[in-house]
Parts: sequence; C-alpha cells; structure tokens
Amino acid sequence: MKRQHYNFLLTTTLATILFGLTATRLLAEPISITQELSSPITAQGQSGGNVNSSDCGFVSSQPQEVIKIDSRLNYMRMSVSSQGGNPTLLIEGPDGRFCILANSGEQASLSGVWMPGTYKVYVGDEQGETHQYTLRLSTQQ
Repeated sequence: MKRQHYNFLLTTTLATILFGLTATRLLAEPISITQELSSPITAQGQSGGNVNSSDCGFVSSQPQEVIKIDSRLNYMRMSVSSQGGNPTLLIEGPDGRFCILANSGEQASLSGVWMPGTYKVYVGDEQGETHQYTLRLSTQQ
C-alpha cells in the first residue's frame, strides 16, 4: 500500500513540474522598444483563450505579449491579424485598459502616442476560437 501511495505522489509531482516548465516556456519574452523602429517588429502566436473579457472577446489568462517602452514614442501602430476568426487586442498599460476590435474580420489596430511603461497585450477572439496571429509594431506612418 505504501508503494502505491509513493508512486502516485511521485507521478503527481513530476506532472506538476513538467506542466510548470511547459507553461513557463510558453510565455513570450518581453519586446523592448528603446527608440523609433527602423523596421517593423512582428510576433506570432495563438489567439483566444478561455477567459470571457466581457467587452473584448475571449482572451487567455496571461498576456501573449509584453511590450516595454523606454521613452515616449510620438507615433506607433500596433496591429494584429489572424488566419480566421475576429481578432481583438486587449491592452493594459500605464494609461489604462483598451479594447480594440477587428474591422469586419480583418485587423485590430491602435495607433498614436505611446508613453513609457509596460504594456500587457492579450490577443483575443470575439467568438472564443483560437487562430494563429501576427502582431505588428511599427513607428512608420
């Protein structure tokens, strides 16, 4: 009986460790922006999630992207496109929380002045589906 309990405990512990490592590796490295970009930055991932944001579709419990901006950017455009579905951008930053919906299933985008700080970006989907997305950051108008 002790041996079965030990095997169960060992299996549970290993599964917890492996799941923890997998979850950690799925989190993206922060994107650091220190000045105007000479060329656009792109990031790819999986949109959607199981959290109903109530206004910005279904998102994951953790941000897909984290963007750190060191100094004021007079202009930056963030846009997301996906291979299907209706992508959304939920952005939490130093100036508050913003929800951007796609235009007729195309792209969701936000442009303007960006202040220094850390921005958590959740790439969601209005219907709760998951699709491959491409996030694009550009300082070119």
